[in-house]
Amino acid sequence: MFKIGDYVAHYKEGVCQVVDIGKISLSCSDNEKEYYTLKPIYDKDGTVYTPVENKKNQIREVITKQEAETLIAQLGDIEQLTVTDEKKREGLYKEAMLKNQCREWIVIIKTSYERKMERLSRGKKVTHVDDRYLGIAEKFLCGELAVALEMSREEVKGYLSSQMKGA
Repeated sequence: MFKIGDYVAHYKEGVCQVVDIGKISLSCSDNEKEYYTLKPIYDKDGTVYTPVENKKNQIREVITKQEAETLIAQLGDIEQLTVTDEKKREGLYKEAMLKNQCREWIVIIKTSYERKMERLSRGKKVTHVDDRYLGIAEKFLCGELAVALEMSREEVKGYLSSQMKGA
C-alpha cells in the first residue's frame, strides 16, 4: 500500500504523486472502495483515481536511483524488436506499454528510433505507429527517470541519448 506523498508510475499517466487515500463520491466509483487520488506530476490540471486494491496493476512504485542507474548501464544489452509485420509490432508496442515497465519502454524507443532512422535514410516517411509509440515511451521513461535521478526530463533525454550512442 502506498501512502500520501509517495510517487507511483501509472500505466496511462506516467509518474504521479499520491495526494489522498479514501472513499470518493463520483458517479463512476464504488462508494465502498478506497481509492488513491493521484496527481500526475507533468499534468498540473490532471487527477487520477485508482482503487487501492489495484488488481489490474495500474500503478507501481517508481524505480529507485540505483535501479535507474543500473538500467541505464544496461542500455546496450536491451534488444530491440525484430518483428517486420506492422500490425504485430503495433500489438507488441501496446502490450509493452501496458506492462508499465522502464525496460519495456526502452525496447520500444530503440526499435522505433532505429526504424525511423532506417526509413529516413532510404528517403521514406516515418510510420505513424513508430513515431507515436516513440513519443509515448520517451515521455514515460524520461518522466520516471527524472524523478528517480532527480533531474529534469530534458536532462534525462540528453543523458539517455548520449548513453545510447555509446552503447
